[in-house]
Amino acid sequence: MVSVVIPVYNGGSSICRAIDSVLGQSFSDYEIIVVDDGSSDDTGEKVKGYGGQVTYISQDNAGASVARNTGIAAASGEWIAFLDADDEWHEDKLSRQMALLERNSELKWCASNFVQTSGGRSSARIKIESLREVLGGRDYVEDFFFQASKNRCHIGTPTVVVHKSVLEKVGGFEVGRKRGQDVDLWWRIVYECPKVGFIAEPLATVHFDVADERLAKRRFEDKRGAEGRSLIKKHLKLAAEKGKLEEFRPFAKRILFNRLLITFYHGFKEDARAIVKEFSEFFPFYVRVGAYVLTVFPKLTSSVLQGVAYVRYKLGLEKGVNRRWVYGKKT
Repeated sequence: MVSVVIPVYNGGSSICRAIDSVLGQSFSDYEIIVVDDGSSDDTGEKVKGYGGQVTYISQDNAGASVARNTGIAAASGEWIAFLDADDEWHEDKLSRQMALLERNSELKWCASNFVQTSGGRSSARIKIESLREVLGGRDYVEDFFFQASKNRCHIGTPTVVVHKSVLEKVGGFEVGRKRGQDVDLWWRIVYECPKVGFIAEPLATVHFDVADERLAKRRFEDKRGAEGRSLIKKHLKLAAEKGKLEEFRPFAKRILFNRLLITFYHGFKEDARAIVKEFSEFFPFYVRVGAYVLTVFPKLTSSVLQGVAYVRYKLGLEKGVNRRWVYGKKT
């Protein structure tokens, strides 16, 4: 059986869409566990309206990590799947993933491509053809960090199905981490289970156009990058302990370079300096000098970044680059 864990906080406007997408699965051997993390809206009433189709757990507000861990602890299934309250699954999501896991008994988890929507536009997170090339006819990715460093593979939380024993071994979601709790867990699982079952076609839709104060704050803090820096520090140490540092470093370098561009672009000079200072070994001398110059003379930052972004965009190194970086801010 698959236990579907859905954490929710004030998700009354979208929780029914998420639950309905599970109830509409072509695969039938599952249970739904919704963990309400202290909602003050009508989330509880909407979930209770499903009766026995959904197990509803209410707790004081403690964050997404605690809510997900609560759901894992309550799960009866051998396999755990995750879905966020503002996202949804495609009809054959579980059936295709469970068939993949049956075909490959050595695999302990799997994920898939997904559709991301924002501002009325939708696209696959990774080009399907690119993922098929990475898979090469197999049902799994063996070199996740390398492929992710090339932006050819990505693990989205609503696509993950993982054996419960793996979560118990690696320790579940880290409590206290404000950002990146999910990727932190996926990276820890990669160290233990490097073969990641993967389906190139999108099996879920992730909605980025849910506008609320919490999301706006989260995106602002993500741009500053403090949580990202602590996450990279943690995993440089963990990767070394697990003998995976050589694989992880190129991936970490790509993340740090992108973080540096974002902090510059949004004018967070101190955060940009912190990235270069804390991870100086990842940046060539000219980048370190350039970072210092741009933080001292911030008026240069926008024009320089637009030029850098345009070159990377043209070379295909940043397929998802913000159009404002390429064409400039609208006036």
